[in-house]
Amino acid sequence: MLSLFTIITFLAFAQKPDPYFFDKIAFQEKSNFINKSTFVESQNYALTDVVYQRMEWEINPNVLYIKGVVTTYFKSETQNLSEIEFDLHSSMTVDSVVQCHQKITFSQSQNKLKIPLSEILNEGQLDSVSVYYQGTPSNPGFGAFSKTVHAGVPNIWTLSEPYGAMEWWPCKQSLVDKIDSIDIIVSSPDSSRTASIGVLVSETVNEKIRRMHWKHRFPIATYLVAVSVTNYVNYSDYLALDDGSQIEILNYVYPENLAAAQSKTPVTTKIIKLYNELIGEYPFAKEKYGHAQFGWGGGMEHQTMSFVSNFGFNIVAHELAHQWFGDYITLGSWQDIWLNEGFATYLTGLSYEHIKSDTEWYNWKKNRVAQIVSNPGGSVFVSDTTNINALFSGRLSYSKGAYLLHMLRWVLGDESFFLGMQNYFNDPEIANGFARTSQFVEHMENAADTSLTEFFNDWFYGEGFPVYSAQFATGETGLLTINLSQTSSHNSVGFFEMPVPVRVYNINKTDSADFRLIHTTNNQEFIVDPGFKVAELKIDPDYWLISKTAEIVSVPTISKSNNIVVYPNPFIDRINILIPGNERITKTRLFSTDGKLLQKTEDHKAGLFLKNLPIGIYILQLTTSEKTYEKRIIKQ
Repeated sequence: MLSLFTIITFLAFAQKPDPYFFDKIAFQEKSNFINKSTFVESQNYALTDVVYQRMEWEINPNVLYIKGVVTTYFKSETQNLSEIEFDLHSSMTVDSVVQCHQKITFSQSQNKLKIPLSEILNEGQLDSVSVYYQGTPSNPGFGAFSKTVHAGVPNIWTLSEPYGAMEWWPCKQSLVDKIDSIDIIVSSPDSSRTASIGVLVSETVNEKIRRMHWKHRFPIATYLVAVSVTNYVNYSDYLALDDGSQIEILNYVYPENLAAAQSKTPVTTKIIKLYNELIGEYPFAKEKYGHAQFGWGGGMEHQTMSFVSNFGFNIVAHELAHQWFGDYITLGSWQDIWLNEGFATYLTGLSYEHIKSDTEWYNWKKNRVAQIVSNPGGSVFVSDTTNINALFSGRLSYSKGAYLLHMLRWVLGDESFFLGMQNYFNDPEIANGFARTSQFVEHMENAADTSLTEFFNDWFYGEGFPVYSAQFATGETGLLTINLSQTSSHNSVGFFEMPVPVRVYNINKTDSADFRLIHTTNNQEFIVDPGFKVAELKIDPDYWLISKTAEIVSVPTISKSNNIVVYPNPFIDRINILIPGNERITKTRLFSTDGKLLQKTEDHKAGLFLKNLPIGIYILQLTTSEKTYEKRIIKQ
């Protein structure tokens, strides 16, 4: 999916983080999609498998026009295949179609090019056709084939996401079939150079015509094919790998921006190294990664060469992340747009965590949460893909999708989370293909050996977020009682069952302690041992959760516990309890030292059998009609 940076002049190359970055991305994508959302995928897509395409084009940046031939090798997926169909806008004129060195008939209507084959194909049989065509591509507001100017020099560039490829070349525009490999050959005036996908095989100049040949040998979704033609200069950065090989980061930039670009792009090597370590090796390492500057205020993750307007940290990290999630693994349905955009957004966040400062990482999280909770509803899952506002929501598809991953990391822990991410990335069923959310969930469940049904029901399909309230009281023994409650911002989720991070401080904030409260019911009580008298409590101070905090109240200190007797302590299988005076026990609660409720009773027993309790330290809370007592007990 298209990923865009803030609309600024590319000469600025601004680095300052923009809290509205993903809103601007979504706004641009929304505008693009509105112009192309009427496209309907053909029912005939499943009848063929596109194996290879060779695109040969003539492009002059001074003229908004394209002429060329696209040769498609395809394999029949059915018996008795008699016709092949391509998507091609009616603004393109087809001069001829050739099969087996012979011109054959064709028909063109309603943006479809239908070609009756000269021979009927059986299932598995390979054949090819060449389409010769030319024309001025349509430009409905936002063009997939556009002409802009930089420093007085024209630039023609393409941006086909999601349904724009058919505006400028005959293709199978689909999320069900990737092209197995491609060659792109562009002829242009010798003053211009072409940036494109894959590896540059050759660059020759003859009679003032420059011919550049790019070769790509990985499966590629149709919308990720791209070219950009202008007076480029180029240079490369390199990332050395442990096996002695290296990844080239090839940069095609406007001459007037060369010095500024050279100062910005080296950070790309650090980000690739990070993603390699966290997710898996850059999937197109055998070819290259690169940037091509183009004439639009944003960026697009074209496979192996992202088109960018500038080289700010946000845009570099975001477009690069798409090479893993969006290009190598592509969303299988627009309902799952978060698999592209939420993932790329979170990897951008991880680059802040590991490469930028602690303050910048903190602010990145803070800004995401503030954006998400600015509205009480909204689902990451897109139930209606004709609802453009939902599909390209910076708040939901991007930020909430990213934070779904961040919360999943909090729930599962780093080891299980990143193992699940790596297993998803390495799944051979979706490698170089398309994926749905259910496949990702399965990998995360397997990695953590747990069910995530409740989590995804709440956070992926459900809407809203929890609004927390807490009361806390410090006993004179130093034990802390916390009563935690929540309300939901949207009625689609009654209760968000989550581990809630809490931090407590002493009165001078010279001491602090962190606790993970497993919140499963409202008005839930936890007893923890911070080791000091608590004066202040904060919920989720490091922004692990999508949440708001309504109020936190400190209540008077609970009763002294020095008159209660619990013996033996330490104990082996049973403890006895003596309460002073005529008081009678009405409620018993046993907690772990991290606040997890382990056992509760509502009777009046003066003793507890705890034979099956693991060896360790526990906190016993006893409530009578008059007081609440706390006691630290030890199982041996």
